[in-house]
Amino acid sequence: MATHNIVADFEAWQTALFATLVRATKAANAIPANDVSFYRTLDRSFAANMDDVSTTTIDLCNGLLRQAGGPENEELNDSDDVNDRFDIITDVVDNMIEKVDVTIDEMKAPRKKGAAVVPQSAPVVALAKSNKLEYKLIHAQNIARPQLRFPDPVDNSSAPFIRKIKYKPNAKVDLNYQMDGASTDASSSDQIIQPHPYEYEIKNLEYPEHMFEQSPEQLYLPFDTTSAIWVDTEEALVDMCRTLEMQREIAIDLEHHNYRSYQGFVCLMQISTRDQDYVIDTLELRGSLHLLNQSFTDPKIVKVLHGAESDIIWLQRDFGVYIVNMFDTYHASKLLEFGSHSLAHLLKLYADYDADKRYQLADWRIRPLPKEMLSYARSDTHFLLYIYDRMRNALLDKSNPTTHNLLHATLLRSSETCLKRHEKEVYDAESGDGPNGWRNMYSKWNRALNNMQFAVFKALHAWRDQTARDEDESIRYVLPNHMLFTLAEKMPEEAAKVLGCCNPVPPPVKMNASDIAMLISRTKASVAPVLGGFKPVAIDVPVHVRFDPKTGLQGTQEIKKVEESSMASISSTPLEKAAQAQGGKVVAAASSGMFGKGKVQITDVTKPLANPTSLLATQSSLFGDRGKFNFSAAEEEGKELAKRIMLQLSAKPTESTPVFKEITNVVATTELVNDVVVEEKEKKVEEENEILFTPQEERVTKQKRTDVLVLSSMNKKRARAIDEDRAELANESGPSVGSSDVEDGENTEVVSVKKKKKAKKDKSLSGASSASGTPASSAPGSGDETPDAFKPFDYNSVRSVVDENVEDLTSGKRKKKKKGGANASGAESPAPFDPYSQLVEGAELKKKDATFSRNPKS
Repeated sequence: MATHNIVADFEAWQTALFATLVRATKAANAIPANDVSFYRTLDRSFAANMDDVSTTTIDLCNGLLRQAGGPENEELNDSDDVNDRFDIITDVVDNMIEKVDVTIDEMKAPRKKGAAVVPQSAPVVALAKSNKLEYKLIHAQNIARPQLRFPDPVDNSSAPFIRKIKYKPNAKVDLNYQMDGASTDASSSDQIIQPHPYEYEIKNLEYPEHMFEQSPEQLYLPFDTTSAIWVDTEEALVDMCRTLEMQREIAIDLEHHNYRSYQGFVCLMQISTRDQDYVIDTLELRGSLHLLNQSFTDPKIVKVLHGAESDIIWLQRDFGVYIVNMFDTYHASKLLEFGSHSLAHLLKLYADYDADKRYQLADWRIRPLPKEMLSYARSDTHFLLYIYDRMRNALLDKSNPTTHNLLHATLLRSSETCLKRHEKEVYDAESGDGPNGWRNMYSKWNRALNNMQFAVFKALHAWRDQTARDEDESIRYVLPNHMLFTLAEKMPEEAAKVLGCCNPVPPPVKMNASDIAMLISRTKASVAPVLGGFKPVAIDVPVHVRFDPKTGLQGTQEIKKVEESSMASISSTPLEKAAQAQGGKVVAAASSGMFGKGKVQITDVTKPLANPTSLLATQSSLFGDRGKFNFSAAEEEGKELAKRIMLQLSAKPTESTPVFKEITNVVATTELVNDVVVEEKEKKVEEENEILFTPQEERVTKQKRTDVLVLSSMNKKRARAIDEDRAELANESGPSVGSSDVEDGENTEVVSVKKKKKAKKDKSLSGASSASGTPASSAPGSGDETPDAFKPFDYNSVRSVVDENVEDLTSGKRKKKKKGGANASGAESPAPFDPYSQLVEGAELKKKDATFSRNPKS
């Protein structure tokens, strides 16, 4: 049946289609499925017909699969494939029936300009409470899409935005100013970003003088006793524009919708003067609102807005309207340092009006507007001019009276806002940059996805963006973020499972469930690893950096490095020595362990080398094969030298032959160079590398001596103190102390602690005896101890420092008394007071023996 017949008599076509489906179903069920094989054996022609029908049906199914899923789908070959993949066939059929249903609705009631497919239902107010706040969600069902009635088509592509302004009122420069190379044709392929048409006027703006004069604020009219004018026709728009052109200040605000549109669109505009409020239906007058440029770009008229960054962009994008000379109350509240910068705060502060923000989530596409929504929209601009007067006077009061700095700062920031331009967002599937890119979303949600899930996430994100652009829907309406991550984590490959991941199912997902499942399947296949595709990675055997795994010696790796470095770069020291031995000439040997098999060449080291690489051999065990380098000069010299040697050798060379002398010099020089290099290498290795490890069979156990203190094991402070004590002991004790050591010739740095302490004791006793008349010879001498044998040091025999100090003080006092004649009779003085004489030392307090650790940190 022809298409026009279907549209003309759809009911008849629907009845005929239904009858055909009923007959096909009855014919398919005429024979039970279990009896088909029996009937095929009875009649060969029946079997042949069944085979033809089966082939036709499989071809039809393959065609439907290609139509719905693309040519990449695997074809069905026989009935077994149909049984195995029946769920896929069911998903494709359901998807096609859903699309057919939508198409039939379009055919039954085609869309006409200005008319909706289904009448809009009455607005419904839904109350939602959160903590102490109450929201009123005003929505309606079957709202006609305003985009279908726009005079200018919606462009959601990534092409640069083409400005809509065609006429520039209040211009100081032409409309095409700074438009060199910019394209004004939307179909042009080489478009560039167009400049702001009023950039020159905004930057060279001369503000009216009344803005910088203190003046009493003009009170607003009562809100309850006044009403707004609804503007939805061009006649009413023209009358309003004439009124606005005669004002000194006007207040502006916009209401925007972006849930059922990719870029969004302005649904309502509110404009207020000192004595009248206007509410403009921008959905009806979208193509005529460019008339507002006459008053909006007039520098003599102050446009008052609050938080106008988005409003400036929306006016350019939807209507081609621009603003010159704007006062943004948001910037003024920032400079005045208010605690809050919202419009509701300013309304409460200056007008004592509580803004009903419960309608800020309302759907502004609803027509006609309910009274609650109209009152809310009107309140945004009704008090704004009075707020402007109060804030302007406050800025002038706090500013410098000459420069008006705060007011100028507010106007400057407002001008920067007016200079903003609308730019369409470009989707980058690779990098994911941009406000709606996958990178920003992934970083905010912070989900842990593996490599395959992340690939599915990016594929679904790109599909959502492209679908939203094609259908002019928001990405939140096409596929919410939480559902996108659920699909990316579960990765369903069937349409039913795709729908199961979404609750409730968004209409675009329901319409494209099979496409989404196919997209996920292909993405997984592109990321999934191929069996046998992995190759083993060769890993180097780890080598210990300190110990050689073969010998167990420490420092062998470092020694090898030193050998290689010394072989790679010849130091100047052995060369100079060899040059001195050969009269300032160094001869590269014909065969050496360092240069390999090279060519004989005599070089004067006192002169710079013309070709330094000529000393390097063509092949060497150290440098490897150097044939790939072009050493033409060295090769030519070597060839000439070889010819000369052969000619002289053919004449039976003797010791007087020059070549014989040169060869003798070469051999001697080679031996000298090798000896010097080996000597320098061994010296360098001994200095830089200390082998701390010794094989077990070569170890010699050294018994630790406990009777002496080795100075090298002490810290510097203690060693210095012992040195001072030794020097003092040598000066004061005389030949009696350490005489046996001198006689035996044992000048060692090992000092017996016991002897040192004993010497100090002898010194103190000799002083005491001299003071009391006792001969010094009675003191015990150092000769009592055998100097050759050291005994273990006993800490119990050492007197404390306090005792020594007391004895020193006592002896000094005795000497003074003796000199003064206090005790002339020669009687022995009483012993001085000793605080430690009656002290009984416990076993746990006794000093340890000499085996105690000598570590200064212990």
